[in-house]
Amino acid sequence: MGITRAPKLEVNLNTFIQIFTLASMIIGGVVIWVDKSRDIEDLQAWRSGHETLHKDRLAEVKATEARVEERFRGLEADSRKVASQVDNLSYRVTVTEQTTTSTAMAIKELQSLVSQQAGDIKVVREILQRIEAGQRRGSERQ
Repeated sequence: MGITRAPKLEVNLNTFIQIFTLASMIIGGVVIWVDKSRDIEDLQAWRSGHETLHKDRLAEVKATEARVEERFRGLEADSRKVASQVDNLSYRVTVTEQTTTSTAMAIKELQSLVSQQAGDIKVVREILQRIEAGQRRGSERQ
C-alpha cells in the first residue's frame, strides 16, 4: 500500500460561474419574494383604505342628500305659502279695483249732484235777489 496523495481540489471556472449563478438566483428569488409580499401588503392596505374612503364618502353623500331633501321640503312649503298669498293678493287686488271703480262712480255722481245743487242755488239766489229788489221797490214806494 502506498501513500496515496489527496486528490487535488481543482476548481474550474464553470464551477465558480455556476455557484455564482445559483447564489444570484437564490438571492434574486428572495428579493423578488420580499418585494412581492411588500407590494401585496401595500395593495391590501390601499384597498382597505380605499374601501373606508368609499364608505365615508357614501355616508357624506347620503347625509348631503338628506339635507338637500329637507331643504327642498322646506322650500316646497314656502312656495305653497307664497302661492296662496299670491292667490290671496290677486283676490285682494281684484276687490280693491272693484271698490276703486265703485268709489270713482260715487264721486262722479256726487260731483253731478253738487253741480245740480250749485245750479239750483244760483237760481234760488237770483229769485231771492229779485224778491229783495221787489221788496226794496215796494218799501221805497210806501
